[in-house]
Amino acid sequence: NLGDLNLFGPNNRRETVEDQGTHLLVCTQEPLEFGIVLDSSSSIARKDFQTGIKFLQEFLQQFEVGSGPNDVRVSIITYGKGIYPEDAFNLTTYNNKQDVIRAIGQIPHRAGLYTDTGLAIKYMHEAQLVDGVVRPGVEKIGLVITDGNSQLWKVTKQEAENARDDGINMFAIGVGVGIRDSELLNIAGDESRVTKVDNYDSLASIKESLAHKTCIKKEKPTTLPPLDEPCGLKDPADIYFVFSPSALGPDATAWTTSFISNTIDSDDLIDGFRYGVVSGSCPDDAGFDLDTYDNVDDIRARIRSYEERKLPSLVQSLAADGYTAARGARDGARKVAVIVATKDKKLADLQAEVDKLVADGVKVFIADPTGEGISVTGATTLTERSATQQSDQLITALCPSK
Repeated sequence: NLGDLNLFGPNNRRETVEDQGTHLLVCTQEPLEFGIVLDSSSSIARKDFQTGIKFLQEFLQQFEVGSGPNDVRVSIITYGKGIYPEDAFNLTTYNNKQDVIRAIGQIPHRAGLYTDTGLAIKYMHEAQLVDGVVRPGVEKIGLVITDGNSQLWKVTKQEAENARDDGINMFAIGVGVGIRDSELLNIAGDESRVTKVDNYDSLASIKESLAHKTCIKKEKPTTLPPLDEPCGLKDPADIYFVFSPSALGPDATAWTTSFISNTIDSDDLIDGFRYGVVSGSCPDDAGFDLDTYDNVDDIRARIRSYEERKLPSLVQSLAADGYTAARGARDGARKVAVIVATKDKKLADLQAEVDKLVADGVKVFIADPTGEGISVTGATTLTERSATQQSDQLITALCPSK
């Protein structure tokens, strides 16, 4: 029973087209952090272990594995009697598909006299798919391939639950008749993320079904259809991203850079679009020297300036002269401002500056890294949670025919 195990969801970004003779195979891919947990215990024959390795290599051939913002990144940990970090590699170890596949092929079969699945899941969660390494807003997947039941099944269940609670979508592949359904369900947490095969040779048969929802067959056209004119050529736009790193903090700033990268990397937003950023640390943020001020009143005034809200002042500077020829703006281009802000009780200052932009014909979007949904009159709030999803929402709004 192969089930309907689908690691890669339908909201994908990158599209590839492969000519398969009688038809075209069109596949799309979402950026992904992919952690593999592979059983290397003694219950697996060496030949079967190598079959599992080959399956992983062929499976990863289907995807754009690399270090780019829209790529899949891969880590792996094997286990048996404990874990084998000396055979592991992490998300950032390799930056291209060839090196990842080559490294997987060099992983030895340790034939451990135990099945320490829980410890391996813990290592994947806490050492590989860990905050600070994974890209903000990118989906995290954990895939466990095993043919046996862990002796400490309660530990396995708890560690898998911990991983899921931390946002890792867990999947389980059980090989052979010896593994209990309950073991696989403890790992995945849901039957839709569990699949079983009779033996290691059968793994090849599920290679495409693991990601079948991302690929569709299309008939080959006898003549190429006319290309649609890019929406930016039909309706060009000058887009500013506005954000204050000091107000957002490091995590939300990392989310913001991912959001901007995903947006400008879109094929839909290449021709006809210009981008600018209003951001930064204002000079007042830099502190001052011992001899800058000679009286307490001036020092006190400078200290109070640190408490001023930076984002409204950034928006104010954009409203003042952002969409002018001197700043690179074009006649006839749509004026767009994407303001990155988190929810705050005091939005009156920001609202006032947004009102000025709207009055000047600027289309304003609000991107919120927390996903809580800021309400600013006159602006369109991007309501999705992740950086990728909000980027997709923005792209659709700018190019609604896409």
